[in-house]
Amino acid sequence: MERGEFVVGIVIATHGSLAEGFKSAVELLVGPQEHVETLGLFHGDDPAAFEEKFAKAIDGVDTGDGVLCLVDLLGGTPSNVVLKLMKERPIRALAGVNLPAVIQAIFMRDQIGLEDLSREVFKAQREGVVDLNKKLTSMLSPEQMQNKQAKMEPGAAPAVNVSNTMQDYPSSSNKGKVVLCRIDDRLIHGQVMTSWVKSTGANKIMIVDDETAANPFLKTVYKGAVPSNVRVGVFNEKKAADRLIKGFKPTDRVIVLAKYPQTFLSLVNRGASISQIIIGGMGARGNRTKFYRNISATDEERQIFRELIAKGIDVEIQILADDLQVKITKLLK
Repeated sequence: MERGEFVVGIVIATHGSLAEGFKSAVELLVGPQEHVETLGLFHGDDPAAFEEKFAKAIDGVDTGDGVLCLVDLLGGTPSNVVLKLMKERPIRALAGVNLPAVIQAIFMRDQIGLEDLSREVFKAQREGVVDLNKKLTSMLSPEQMQNKQAKMEPGAAPAVNVSNTMQDYPSSSNKGKVVLCRIDDRLIHGQVMTSWVKSTGANKIMIVDDETAANPFLKTVYKGAVPSNVRVGVFNEKKAADRLIKGFKPTDRVIVLAKYPQTFLSLVNRGASISQIIIGGMGARGNRTKFYRNISATDEERQIFRELIAKGIDVEIQILADDLQVKITKLLK
């Protein structure tokens, strides 16, 4: 994990194996996580021994930026233990942990301090519980609602066509604006949400990744990892290119995220208009070698950068919105 301004340690403690399940789900998105520990309380476990493990886990993940503890049931042994440990250690703790809370904690812990992180995770935890019946109703047009009511019989499931999160808008001079195209291995995480969304005023995020678009679970996780005022759409390359060509609503300010430079080359070759691409996160993995500081790239990816530049697209490195842009032209020579 690349160290940001902060690295808040996280301990997840639950009954049974739930804590490890939360961690495993998040690591599907962002890979293995350092300074994150999980604890499970099982039938027959000694509470005193569990408390000792909990204290050791807190000390083990503390990098100096504090520790956030997430437990499941208020009044259960994990929450009772952490209440006791809070008297001895400057930690923050939340009960009632769910997956949206864990996602928010992991994604934002390198960008904000412990107190702010605790507030953001608490908010995500509450907003993560959604009445899906009301959600479905809010997504339907008046015509669809009428059809739904007319077709439904008592006990029958609704037969409706729910529109995508990001709506088509006819191409015109008064269409929405793409405010950022960014390459980032992790797609949505703290840097995107706290720096780029704020600086660009974005209210929509378009994730372009064939693998993620084909995985309903990952799509749901990413859509739940953003504040309620930001909407997320996940598309494969073909559908993303079509959407970019058609345009968006006039009020849309869209961030386009992709894991790889070849994704943007594919979009351009399919007819999408892109003027600038920001490299934000390309970690050292596989055949990649160091390109600039924490940015790595394969020989193929370097060649793709050259092709994008040859098409008149500006390609710069910029991790955070406040950082200076570094043009990669000289780095490719």
